[in-house]
Amino acid sequence: MRGRLSTAVVSVAIVASVAACGGGGGSGGADAATGECTPDRVGGSVSMGTFSAPKGLDPVGQPGSATTGGTEITALFDTLIKYDSTTQTYQPEVAESLTADDATNQVWTLKLRSGVKFGNGDPLTAEDVVSSIARHQDPSNTQVSRGDAATIAKSDVLDPLTVRFTLDSPYPLFPRVLATDVGMITNPRLVAERGADGFANNPAGGGVGPYELERYAPGDEIVMKAKTDYWGGPVCIQSLRFVTIPGAQGTYEALQNKELDIAFLREPQVIDEARQAGLADLSTLFNFGEAVAMNSKADRPTGDKSVRQAVVAAIDTESVNQRAFNGTALATSALVHPETPGLYDGVAGPAYDPEKAKQLVAQAKAAGWDGRIRLLSDNASTRVDEAIAVKAQLEAVGFTVDVDSTQSLQDVIKKVVADRGYDLVLWGPQFSAEGLWAVMNRSFNSASKSNYYNYFDPRMDAELAKLRMASTPEQQKPIVAEMQTILDDNPFAANLAAFQEANVYDARIGGLVLDRGSIIRFDKAFVTSGD
Repeated sequence: MRGRLSTAVVSVAIVASVAACGGGGGSGGADAATGECTPDRVGGSVSMGTFSAPKGLDPVGQPGSATTGGTEITALFDTLIKYDSTTQTYQPEVAESLTADDATNQVWTLKLRSGVKFGNGDPLTAEDVVSSIARHQDPSNTQVSRGDAATIAKSDVLDPLTVRFTLDSPYPLFPRVLATDVGMITNPRLVAERGADGFANNPAGGGVGPYELERYAPGDEIVMKAKTDYWGGPVCIQSLRFVTIPGAQGTYEALQNKELDIAFLREPQVIDEARQAGLADLSTLFNFGEAVAMNSKADRPTGDKSVRQAVVAAIDTESVNQRAFNGTALATSALVHPETPGLYDGVAGPAYDPEKAKQLVAQAKAAGWDGRIRLLSDNASTRVDEAIAVKAQLEAVGFTVDVDSTQSLQDVIKKVVADRGYDLVLWGPQFSAEGLWAVMNRSFNSASKSNYYNYFDPRMDAELAKLRMASTPEQQKPIVAEMQTILDDNPFAANLAAFQEANVYDARIGGLVLDRGSIIRFDKAFVTSGD
C-alpha cells in the first residue's frame, strides 16, 4: 500500500467483497506478462473494445461502471481511494490516508498526497476535493454518484491537504464512496471555465490520473496519452485507444484479429469461448446481472403488484438461458446466486409457475387491464434473443407483449435512467459483494434518486438501513435473505441470471489491476513489445 487506511477499515474491506474473480494475473488461460510498469518498460500502445460509449468524460453525470465509461474516466481522473480485487481491500490512491476519527465510523479524515497536480499544472488541494464532491451532491446530478455522495453531510477543509468528512450516519465502509466516481476529483477552475457540457466533452487538464485526453470523438473513439509527470510514477503504455464495437461477439472477433488488445465482454457464451481459447481475463461476478426490470409507477401496467408477480412467475430462467446464452449463463431467479462465495444463505428465488402467472394475469384483466405490456431491450443480438424468449413466455400466460428491440444501448439507458419511460426492460440492476449496501440502496431504496424502477417497500428500506451497518458477509447474509423474502412478495424485477463481466486481454499486456465495477487500471500496466 502507498498510504494507510485505519486498521479496522482495511480488515473489514478484506472480507467485504468476495465476488470478484481474477486479479492482477487474470483468471487462467494464457500466461500474461508479469510484474508492473518500470522505466525500462515504457513504450507501446493499447486498444480496448468497450461495452458502450460514455455520454461524456466528466465523472459527474456518468452511471459509474465499466459498462458506461468507468475504465476510460478512471484513466483520466484516478480516485482518492481504490479497490484492489486481488487483495480485496480499499487502499489509498490519490489520498495518502483515510482514517475514521472514532469507533462510530461517522467522522473521517482524508489526507492528500503532497505534490499531486492536475493535468494543467494546478496543484490538487483539499478545497478542490470539497468542490468536486459538491458537484456530485448537486440535485441536478441524476446519476448514482449523487446517492454515494449523499452519505457525506459535511466537508470541512482543515488545511490545504486535509479534509474532514462528517457522514449523515455511521458507515463502516465509507472508503468505498471515495473509490467511486465521487473520488474522481475534477479541477473546479476548468469546470467553471468550460461549463458542465464543455468540460464533459473536453476535460483535458482537469484530472490527476495517469493519462491526458488527446482525442474525444463521441461514438467513435477516445484516445489518451500517458502523462510524463504522473504522481504515481512512470506510465508505461504511452497511448490508450477506446472504441465500442456493437455486441460481444464482434468485440471478441476484433481481439482475435489483433484489432484490439483488450475486449470487455458481458455475454456469457462469448466469455466462455474466450476462455476455451486460453485467453487471460479479469472478471467480476454480478448478481442480478440480467433481469426483466419492471417500472412500478402507478400509471404503468406494472404499477400493479399482481402484474409484477405474474411476470416473475411466468419466466423460466433456464429456458431463457438456453435460447439467449446457449446455456452458459449462471441462470437463477434468486437475488444471490449460490456460487457467490460468502454471501449466499441458501434462500432460493421464486419458482417458475406458469399456472400462478395465468391466474394473476386473469385477475388483473378482471380489474380492467387489457393485458398489453411493452418490453424494451437494446438491439444487441443476445438481447434480441432474450426479448423473443421472454415475450413467448409472457404471452403463454395471457400477456400481449409489444417488443421494442430496435434502439441502441445508450438510447435504452436514457429511457430507463432519465425518462423512466418503460413497462418492462431487459436490464442488469447488478451488484457484487463489493459495495453491497451502496448498490442495493440506490436500486431498492424508495427515496433514492437512482431507483429507476420507482420501487417502494418500507420493509426493504428497513433492511437496507441494517445493511449499511453490516461490514462482513456473516452480518450481511441474514439481511439479504430477508430481502429475498420481500422481493418474492413485492418484486421489482424478474431475475434471469447472475453475470460475469470479463476484461479479456492479450498475453503481451501485464500489470493490469481490476478495480470495482469491472473497471481496470492502466497506471502500472505495460506491454512486452511495441505497437
